[in-house]
Amino acid sequence: MGKRFVLLLLAMLLGAAAPSEAVAQDRRISGVVRAAPDQPIPAAEVSVVGSARAPVLTDEQGRFSISVPAGDARLQVRAFGYSRGEIAVPAGQAAVEITLQQDVFNLDELVVTGQATAIERRSATTSIAYVSGEDIQNVPAPSVLNALSGKITGVNLQTNSGAPGGGIQMQVRGNATLLGGFDPLYVVDGIIYSNASIPSGRGFANAAASVEQEADAVNRIADLNPADIESIEVLKGAAASSIYGSKASNGVVVITTKRGQAGAPRVNLTQRIGFAAPLKLLDTRAWTRDAAVERYGEEAAEYFGDRDAVYYDNFEAVYDQRDLSYETLADVRGGTEETRYYVAGSIKRESGTERNTGAGMQSLRANVDQRLGDDINVQFSSAYTRNENDRGWNNNCNNYGCHGYALAYIPGFLDLRVKNADGTYPEPPFGPQSNPLQLTELGVNHEETNRFTGGVNVSWDAFASDRQSLRIVGGGGLDTFDQANNVWSPNELFFERGQALPGEAIESGGRSLFWNWNLNGIHTWTTSGFTATTSAGVQYEDRRLNTFLIRTQNLLPGERNVNRGTNTTVDEELTQERTIALYLQEGVRLFDERLLVQAGLRAERSSVNGDTDKYFVFPKAAASYRFLDLLGEGSEVKLRAAYGETGNQPLFGQKFTTLTTPQLGGQQGLVVSTISGWEDVEPERLKEFEAGIDGFLMDGRLSWELTGFTRNTTNLLLQRVPAPSSGFTTQIFNGGKIRNQGIEAALGYTPIVTDNVMWVTRGTFTRYTSEVLDLAGLPAFFPAGSGFGNLGRTRIEVGQPITQIVGFGYENGERSEDLVQLGNSAPDFRVGWVNDVSYGPVRVNAVVDWQQGGDVINLSRYLMDSANNSEDFGTPAFEARRVARQAGSIQPYIEDASFVKLREVSVMFDVNPDLLGPLQFGARSLSLGLVGRNLAMWTDYSGLDPEVANFGAQAVRSNLDIAPYPPARSFYLSVSLGY
Repeated sequence: MGKRFVLLLLAMLLGAAAPSEAVAQDRRISGVVRAAPDQPIPAAEVSVVGSARAPVLTDEQGRFSISVPAGDARLQVRAFGYSRGEIAVPAGQAAVEITLQQDVFNLDELVVTGQATAIERRSATTSIAYVSGEDIQNVPAPSVLNALSGKITGVNLQTNSGAPGGGIQMQVRGNATLLGGFDPLYVVDGIIYSNASIPSGRGFANAAASVEQEADAVNRIADLNPADIESIEVLKGAAASSIYGSKASNGVVVITTKRGQAGAPRVNLTQRIGFAAPLKLLDTRAWTRDAAVERYGEEAAEYFGDRDAVYYDNFEAVYDQRDLSYETLADVRGGTEETRYYVAGSIKRESGTERNTGAGMQSLRANVDQRLGDDINVQFSSAYTRNENDRGWNNNCNNYGCHGYALAYIPGFLDLRVKNADGTYPEPPFGPQSNPLQLTELGVNHEETNRFTGGVNVSWDAFASDRQSLRIVGGGGLDTFDQANNVWSPNELFFERGQALPGEAIESGGRSLFWNWNLNGIHTWTTSGFTATTSAGVQYEDRRLNTFLIRTQNLLPGERNVNRGTNTTVDEELTQERTIALYLQEGVRLFDERLLVQAGLRAERSSVNGDTDKYFVFPKAAASYRFLDLLGEGSEVKLRAAYGETGNQPLFGQKFTTLTTPQLGGQQGLVVSTISGWEDVEPERLKEFEAGIDGFLMDGRLSWELTGFTRNTTNLLLQRVPAPSSGFTTQIFNGGKIRNQGIEAALGYTPIVTDNVMWVTRGTFTRYTSEVLDLAGLPAFFPAGSGFGNLGRTRIEVGQPITQIVGFGYENGERSEDLVQLGNSAPDFRVGWVNDVSYGPVRVNAVVDWQQGGDVINLSRYLMDSANNSEDFGTPAFEARRVARQAGSIQPYIEDASFVKLREVSVMFDVNPDLLGPLQFGARSLSLGLVGRNLAMWTDYSGLDPEVANFGAQAVRSNLDIAPYPPARSFYLSVSLGY
């Protein structure tokens, strides 16, 4: 297949290289492009309608000059942030002025349709979520994904932890896998970008039930600076994402960073200073003297003195840090028609609410565009980032080495802030052998990451005439990072004293290296009746991830080196994957560009498949038709339908049987593991059909988008139990089927548009359901990270939702005999509401995020109830939970996860720099403002946050709440200067 494809590509390129008609005598048209009322638009793209010639760009004053065929002509103008404009130019006219209107709903922005092709959103055949950089930069965010909450449809964004530095899971149109890779594919300026989540090993020091999943790891999309982003596109449907083949079943996130514009250098400076405070903290029981003496003995009375009741808020004591957070941003862009540049740098520090926690980032980006002659454009993109995190000691543990778990058992009449005369913290005399404040002071959980991303894209306009053009595009990129973690639990910590090997030090981390390249040919054929665009190409991807962990126990006092203990274990893993792919795509526009028909396929092979020489083909077909003025003048209605197939590659090593390293006679040995690989393992396959109706009224002041989809994942990666004679307990294989169905809707309206006031409001709605259709004969099972024993777990079962939560029910004083469905971790629906209001120099932005339904297993309350330390101790509600718990039922602890959150608020004031006089310092613009994130939450959930999940990101998310890092609200003062 590969040879035939290359011959086809060469034939297409060579055939298109010869002109099929003579070029008519040309004439030149000069003009200027402005925004209302009289502001020039630089870098606007001016092209000739009905011609395949390459467009020209306007200069800093919005001026342009373009060659057109003799006779009447029609020009089309496109500019980022503005609606597309067209103007007829009679044969005798040589100068024009074109005014563009602001595109508040991004209807004319270009979205990805192929490896090197794009089309405006108003004509797109699939639903593609689009967010401009301006929409994600209003308020400082821990990561890019946090900044998307409440702003796009078809995506469920769930925070995994309230810790500084990020930690969020993006799920596109439901669960597409049970045991395979679950992360979307991230592409930044054409470079495949790693979002690996490497655990620190802190789970070992905590004796966590899952040492990897409960380590509160950062996902590495946090290394990307939101201030550098121009736009984000989320390819949700299989017809849109199939161009990325077997890495696309979980969706594709295409990120484009800012680039330079021709003109004098423009400098922007922004300084933000603020602080964070807990959005919510848990309360414990208010003890009376008599109750404390009854529970702990007469020695408890001395902690009350002359008082009958004492209460110290020890949660507040642990999470009382209010250090300043800050963010400094600077960028400069400019250049000439031949050379354009964008250079930006930032320094950021996000202070945590837990003592001695926080996150910092320093980044530097340089993007350069160079034009070589009239036909060749070169784009160079590069970014360096240093990221560090101190995420503290939270989530589940089994040795009281995490704050929430310990505080659940520490009575509130003990003041943990009080120190001994020598400055050390006292060991609590009641409750667990642990003092969380001592842990915040002595424990170390530090992470540092250094990352470089760089890429080159070369575009050659090999041929252009009025009817045909040929463009050759080649690109390549590198993404690499080094992560280093250092965890230290010294042996003087109270909870370490009770361990068999007290004191623990861990060094861990990883090195990731991704690189990819592609070569594409794009041929455009334009006639009076249609425009056909044919694209074809080849892509290559290489991924390597090397992780390690060195753990030492029984440390010498005061030592934290991993060679200063008596029990040392070492673990290292190297994963590598290579993929080569070929693709062919055709797009045809008919009926004055109202009808768009697209079809294509991608064929790829990969080293992680059982048969490395086999090509797996992923096809797509889609169409859209736009009805103009159907609902009145200035309206447009678009019908669209699409079918596509994508895949999900096997995880590295699933085709191999691995070795384990047990201790044999005091020496480390090697034995075959009990998990058998499968030599015939293949990618999972997702097949999806989507249809929708989009449109706008009132010249774009009211817009809507409505999409329905159904997607089936077949050939699932599953685990079965082979014959006992094989010696294995588990084997990987392909089989089974799951289904996700859903509805997405978006509505935008501009109620007020005047010369001085503009109000833009946008709403999003997402609902999806899931069902397990077939498990290839397997019985129901609990996936990894599904929960603990009978304390509520996610169970995969034919005929049930993928996200069902099961446990022993409780009714009429009796516990159910069998596990029954008690909840569902997936929400019923998500709604986002974004408002932008400008009144003269004042700009206000607010984002509200509403989740309805879903359930959380609140084991934080379960722990506090078990210790008789809940704030509602003795109430009828507490007694009802106690009776059910003692009967062995978890039902009272499965709670509704509905919430409404005020995600973002920003209030900015544009100051006229001329009013500052000598204090102006040459600034052309000055903005002052107050901004905030996570300012309010309304929920009936009794825990810290209905979004938090202890197991972090995983294929089937388990909404399990066990003593996580509390959510925080943040406030910033912002000052921006433009020069």
